[in-house]
Amino acid sequence: MTLKLHDWVSSLFQISPSLSWYEGLNAASGLKGKALGDKSQGIKRSSAIGVLFFFAALVLANSVLSGVEEKPVELVPVLKINTDLDKRTVIKPSAIPNAGDGLYAVAAIKKGEVIGELGGQLRTDEDYPPGNHYMATILECAWEETQPYKYLDAKHFGANVSRINFAPSKINGIETNFQNAGIERLCTYPYFVFVALQDIAPGTEIWSSYGPNYDYDRFMYAPEVRNFFCDLAKINCRVKYTYDH
Repeated sequence: MTLKLHDWVSSLFQISPSLSWYEGLNAASGLKGKALGDKSQGIKRSSAIGVLFFFAALVLANSVLSGVEEKPVELVPVLKINTDLDKRTVIKPSAIPNAGDGLYAVAAIKKGEVIGELGGQLRTDEDYPPGNHYMATILECAWEETQPYKYLDAKHFGANVSRINFAPSKINGIETNFQNAGIERLCTYPYFVFVALQDIAPGTEIWSSYGPNYDYDRFMYAPEVRNFFCDLAKINCRVKYTYDH
């Protein structure tokens, strides 16, 4: 059902020739990943020439699928990304308890390769949605191109990488090596990519950090989540339990 809805929405995408701004984004907080500095192996940086804005129609799923009630189509600015990269990954239920869906490799991904580009709806200060954990902040160095937009809402149209789950880098001060992906932040298009921190074999779930400003505690201190990661790392957490992002 989700795939059918996605195909329907995709058919409504239109390039807007009247817009001359460029789209940009970056995860400064509340999104999946950790900055990797400026080491971008295999990342093709575009000169961002031409129009990069295109519009997507957002329609409530129940209205589309049931046909019971018609609702007006809302056109929103969406970051155009390279969706061909998504062919190497698949979204399916995460191995982490109560984490919902996660992202898995379906092809071998080498260390340093780009896993995917993050897309989503571009937002301003005025329409920033509070409580949305898929929000990313555009790097200030890109604001001249992206104005008036300063944020990216990856909840919809975020591509596969928007479903990468968090895993702790350390438990009780011990390195876990769980994080096999990280965020690369750029001041030029495509502005925001996930890069493999290690070789990722097919069938492996992809995990990353969400950065220093994310509120992890409610999830990470849930007993089933704590036990999952401690058991996976073979660390005794019965007396002491701490984690690092």
